[in-house]
Amino acid sequence: MYGLIHVCDHNIIAINQGLGENESKEIIYKDKKNQRHIIDLDVCCTNFKNQYGTANGNCVGDRNITQGYFLFSTSGIETKISFKRTYVFNLFGNKILFGNKAQRFMQFEKIISKLGYTTYDLS
Repeated sequence: MYGLIHVCDHNIIAINQGLGENESKEIIYKDKKNQRHIIDLDVCCTNFKNQYGTANGNCVGDRNITQGYFLFSTSGIETKISFKRTYVFNLFGNKILFGNKAQRFMQFEKIISKLGYTTYDLS
């Protein structure tokens, strides 16, 4: 890998479940300039297999609950989603993840699992 993109969990704006024909399963987030970016989980899965060889067939990256992050094996550069804010409110019903850090971490892990993927636990 050539570097690292850092994303805070409250910047995740959508999850594409890949239900349509030729649709990928994706995590969509906005950066500091309000531009949308996509983490394609199929690509992460392929990259993780290539990087580790013996990895589980559905693994898309690493997770560490004690340090509060997920690290996805995106193409050429890894993408780290961190859980830094103490609490994220969902006043307008527009947040994908909300609650305290541990709750958001577990919500995100559950989303990845429902999409049919896993992450390697580094905790």
